[in-house]
Amino acid sequence: MVKRHTRPNPRQNVKGGVVEHEAALHASNVQLICPDCGAPTRIGRRLLGDGRKVRICRKCDGVVDR
Repeated sequence: MVKRHTRPNPRQNVKGGVVEHEAALHASNVQLICPDCGAPTRIGRRLLGDGRKVRICRKCDGVVDR
């Protein structure tokens, strides 16, 4: 929810004040839930021995990609 301060506009029948409405949320502002520890965490990348690049949990070093 985003709060926006609006001016009254009697011609369009809009009241003034603080109005809350939904807005988009960028993917960088969302944390991933680790399947191993169950906590919201930041993501790191690691190269495994078989050559795969996988995402890892920063808290428990568990592999997020399956």
